[in-house]
Amino acid sequence: MEEISDAGSAYASEYRDQLIGLKVAQVGETDVTSMAFDDVMDCIINSPSTVTILFEVADEPVEPQFTIGTTVQIKVIQDGNEDKTIDAKVGENLRQTLLDNKVELYRGLKKKLGNCGGGGQCTFCAVDFVESEGWEERMEYENTKIKKFPTARLACLNNIQGPATIRVQ
Repeated sequence: MEEISDAGSAYASEYRDQLIGLKVAQVGETDVTSMAFDDVMDCIINSPSTVTILFEVADEPVEPQFTIGTTVQIKVIQDGNEDKTIDAKVGENLRQTLLDNKVELYRGLKKKLGNCGGGGQCTFCAVDFVESEGWEERMEYENTKIKKFPTARLACLNNIQGPATIRVQ
């Protein structure tokens, strides 16, 4: 848990300050360690009104390899265009950085018309990560939305974390 809503029952608990930083491991008799967040929430919601929830200490956060504002290079490979190297700052949004540097993320009429504008819904801004340094593993949401492309990331949902070589489809 990264935070506790003051509207939830956990907030009323005398242990609320101790819950922050813990990971839900078991709901009732169900092991939820490998479940996605929404599935864990469904498990909690569908439990009896009194349920035992076991927690485990989450992994310690990893310090970023590159600090916010550090200039790194993003190499862009795009079929039909010459490779392009972009100087970008750690912390900037990848999608916006690519668009600002005239990288065409939305090729074809379907992508141009169907692009969600950076909301993480259309998946048309997915880029294939050929190489990267300092980037965290992709989010569970990306695993769900673009599971058939295991090395791709949604540019709109990722801030630059380090140098990378990406392929734009």
